[in-house]
Amino acid sequence: MQPILNLVASGALAPLLVMASPMGWGPLGSGPMCTTGCRPCCPLVESANPAVTDVDVKTANALRAALLDEQRAQAFYNNVLAVHGQHRPFVNIVRAEARHERLVATLMEQYGVEAPETAIRELPPVPATFAGCCTLAADLERDNIVMYDRLLQDVQQADIRAALERLRAASLNNHLPAFERWAQLQPSQSDRPNRQRNGRRRGRA
Repeated sequence: MQPILNLVASGALAPLLVMASPMGWGPLGSGPMCTTGCRPCCPLVESANPAVTDVDVKTANALRAALLDEQRAQAFYNNVLAVHGQHRPFVNIVRAEARHERLVATLMEQYGVEAPETAIRELPPVPATFAGCCTLAADLERDNIVMYDRLLQDVQQADIRAALERLRAASLNNHLPAFERWAQLQPSQSDRPNRQRNGRRRGRA
């Protein structure tokens, strides 16, 4: 028995201890380690998401409001695409809105926030011209920025604040400038939005 204890103390049996389980184990008493064919990278017990506490009512309502607004923008932009065709900047921005919706939905699931009981607000009608659509979309993005300014006053949770700030920045720095640019084009140009200009692709987030 003493020779075995001496081997354990010297570390000679460490490789055998790691191979003793399909999961892999670190040094005696350290717990399971993930093994990927090289040295263990992290304890498996720490790889899961940390425990999440409930958020307060204002933060939960902020997440619901953000979700509804992202869904509303996405629905309106899809309506524009249905009427005027698959053209920039809407074709790019509607994909960004879908990513934003998933981001908010993921946070709601993570923090156990129930989905909003109310549906999205009534959508505005699609303007007859593409330039008119861009003008209206720019107004919606401005409203979106104001909304996030208001919601951020009630949110203290660091990761949720970071997400909302990221969404606000996407509206301010990406979506709004793209819509404003297209809205300022002459009607004869803006009603042919599939033409590439200057090789640039705008409106991504």
